[in-house]
Amino acid sequence: LFFPEWAANDVLYYTTQKNLKCQNVFMTTFTYQKHTKLVYTEQDARFFVDIYLTKDRRFLTINSNSKTTSEVWLVDCRNPFALPALVQARTKGVIYHIEHRNDELYILTTYGEPAEYKLMKAPVASSSKENWQLVYALEKKTKLVDFEMFSDDCIMFLKNTGHLYLNVISFVSCSVQSIKLPTWACEFELESHPEHTTSTCYFQLSSPVHPPKRFAYSFKENNLIEQAVQEVPIITNCHTTRLLAKSKDETLVPITVFHNMNSEELHRKPLLVHVYGAYGIDLNMSFKEEKLMLIEEGWILAYCHVRGGGELGLSWHKDGCQHNKLKGLHDLKACIMLLHELGFSQPKHTALAAASAGGVLAGALCNTDPELIRAMVLQAPFVDVLNTMMKTHLPLTIEEQEEWGNPLEDEKCMKYIKSYCPYQNIKPQCYPSVFITAYENDQRIPLTGVLRYVQKLRKAALDHASRTSKKGNWIPKIILDVQANGSHCDSSWEHSVSEVARHLAFLNKELE
Repeated sequence: LFFPEWAANDVLYYTTQKNLKCQNVFMTTFTYQKHTKLVYTEQDARFFVDIYLTKDRRFLTINSNSKTTSEVWLVDCRNPFALPALVQARTKGVIYHIEHRNDELYILTTYGEPAEYKLMKAPVASSSKENWQLVYALEKKTKLVDFEMFSDDCIMFLKNTGHLYLNVISFVSCSVQSIKLPTWACEFELESHPEHTTSTCYFQLSSPVHPPKRFAYSFKENNLIEQAVQEVPIITNCHTTRLLAKSKDETLVPITVFHNMNSEELHRKPLLVHVYGAYGIDLNMSFKEEKLMLIEEGWILAYCHVRGGGELGLSWHKDGCQHNKLKGLHDLKACIMLLHELGFSQPKHTALAAASAGGVLAGALCNTDPELIRAMVLQAPFVDVLNTMMKTHLPLTIEEQEEWGNPLEDEKCMKYIKSYCPYQNIKPQCYPSVFITAYENDQRIPLTGVLRYVQKLRKAALDHASRTSKKGNWIPKIILDVQANGSHCDSSWEHSVSEVARHLAFLNKELE
């Protein structure tokens, strides 16, 4: 049972999951006799179905989304037994989400130019896109982090050039207020607001080295109030630096750097570089206790916001997926080179960290520019792109084609994926040491692909060592840590702590 929502006191809508996908919506009534019926089925394997109740509880929305396209059906909660009504038929490249207020639909969508998010509205009875009217449009290179609808206002939480701020759109005064959030904040988490008539919006801000702080924004007073009681001490001598690296095509790529202000001779300090760069998802910059510890020990932490991620809006993702995937690799290389040029560590003291799809760029960099780093830590890494995208029987392959392309139908796509795929490009050379955590029952990143990668990487490293057998030669350690429990999406607290301990022990040993 997934995404359960009550359309009425005795009418429940929900989805079921099969092969990691939800594609059916059911309605169960709990009146005189329990009755269940199928109300919606998604036939396209690229689409995933979920259910959402508008904040005013007027409509239940059945949302069918691929990575680039949306379609929404409305269930009237005043008549939950009626057939769902289509808002707008799916249009390739158009994403949209629905809210409701005062008999009007408010549509958060990518429709129109530029292809960034906009807030639009339309009458419930005339909801097709030709009737959508613009309410507010995001600026270019702005990331929509979250959106919350209230009775008289809506709040957009935004990110631009690494800084978080919120825009408050008043439906009463037809005005927009922009409020800058603290400069140290990197991550945002909206709290639940069950009542859409509330006059205050609550949320939390954090960074990798700043524990979450609770804030409240008052619509009436138009002010921001810090409410958090600090449980974890903040490092007062931690400095945050925001840089821009010039990539191969002259694009400026943001980097966020944390380091101890008391650190002397930064070029001799260990540097841990983080990267992701896929699906339009921001690099995870939430608070982690181990990051505090590393800063206290003099480490430098760098977060590279490369193309393929979502830090600079939808266009930033589009410019780093499918036939543009190599741009993310060029961005990562430029970021690491700039850090070293500015005196943030040096290659022999530099490590790279990535998880899941971040393993594509991290693994690719190890093949193209292994001399830039000394060690790499990968968690459930996606390192065998080509073979995975050739196997359509895997549960997520069809859906993933919108991110990586379809090599089965496009020979150019096959050659392009092959040009950067970490597994395909392993060769005998001097690799950095690598620590990989994988999971036996991980359905998203099958263990078999990771095992093939490790086997091939070890062979290449040994082949190179045997060809250049000289005293004092660097021989990398290729360590595979297979966990029986957990996955790259779901590890218990105990397992997470244990994994972090092993990663840090490896990094300290390799960078000493």
